[in-house]
Amino acid sequence: MCCWKNSRVTGDVFAEPPPCPAAVSAETIKEIFGRAKQMQDKVGGTAGAELAHTSLPAEHWGLSRLQLLELATQLHKMMETGDLTNRSRMECRQRRIPYYDEEKFQDVDIGPTMHQVNAGYIQPTTLQKDAAHGIPCLSYALHQNAYGLRCDLFISHAWSEGVFELCHTVDRSWPLQCVGAYICSMANPQNLPELMSHLIQTPRESPFFRVLTTRPREMLMVANSNVPIHSRLWCVYEAHCAKLLKISMSVVGDPAHFATNASASQSALHAIRGAVEAKRRELAIAAASEDAAMDMDIIAAGVYHRRLQRWEKRAQRQTAAAMQRMKRALDVRKAKCSSPEDGAAILGEIGHDVEEINAMLCSLILQDQLQRVPSPGASGDRVKLTWYPGQDMIEGLAVMFGC
Repeated sequence: MCCWKNSRVTGDVFAEPPPCPAAVSAETIKEIFGRAKQMQDKVGGTAGAELAHTSLPAEHWGLSRLQLLELATQLHKMMETGDLTNRSRMECRQRRIPYYDEEKFQDVDIGPTMHQVNAGYIQPTTLQKDAAHGIPCLSYALHQNAYGLRCDLFISHAWSEGVFELCHTVDRSWPLQCVGAYICSMANPQNLPELMSHLIQTPRESPFFRVLTTRPREMLMVANSNVPIHSRLWCVYEAHCAKLLKISMSVVGDPAHFATNASASQSALHAIRGAVEAKRRELAIAAASEDAAMDMDIIAAGVYHRRLQRWEKRAQRQTAAAMQRMKRALDVRKAKCSSPEDGAAILGEIGHDVEEINAMLCSLILQDQLQRVPSPGASGDRVKLTWYPGQDMIEGLAVMFGC
């Protein structure tokens, strides 16, 4: 029996961000796997995997970009050969599990859910001994990487997503400087449910939190068409921790899929578009007014100063109103957790920061959309403000006569 079964982690919400854990040397990692192999040979069962996952810090449970794409390729092949299939409505009814739409399952851009991939591929694969050490029941990431892979990218995702949608979105958004990604469905040992229950019983002692304390370069919050990830409490908790630890965050995928109510995705899309348009208008007025102020004389600037102020205030009010509509559409307060115990623990740690997380999410989506759509002036088409009657005619005559 491993020592983790006799221990219990307790603690209060941290008052300040914890320091970054010390790096683990390559020699130490090799020693950990050496001990895990010895334990496996001596005790058998899942002893080796348990020792490996309790000794090797979670920031080394990473998967590379290529390995993620290889997983998608393997799953496509399994679907073609019939080795990975969708359960029928009758079978789901008998098992009392939700039915998954067959059209989505077969869609090459969405695919089976991570629940289905876990049951049909990850668990059977990792139940076998890994090639390097002969240890069964390691996580998929450690099964693929003999001595682990350090995570400098954190992927926040939902298990109800389509695996192909996840792989495609992450592949398109993968930062060039990042090598290994923590993706919980593949990083955590799926054949060790008791160990995982122990590891996540206190959120700030969980593998998720451990990886975030190492300050990865980036955290990607991956939207999907099946379920809004921020309707899941663990995803909200990850965003909360990343905010406290000042980790760079980005939203990737279709932002409309962040709506906490799937039926409200269209209204969420309208709210996001409205916020983007309002913010672009505000930025355009500010940029154009700066140019105009440089070109005008003191008298003209004084005459039209009040007009500028009215425009700016109106634009700011419109942006604020649009952001409020976004917050209502993307409300993380509606997030849920499959485990009531986990949910209570997470809410206890998040406290009153839910509103701030909601505002942060909306700001990230707004930034993402502003980057996707060229800003005014990006191609020389700066918004022009009219400062005085006959301005266009006077400027035209000035150009004509070379003034």
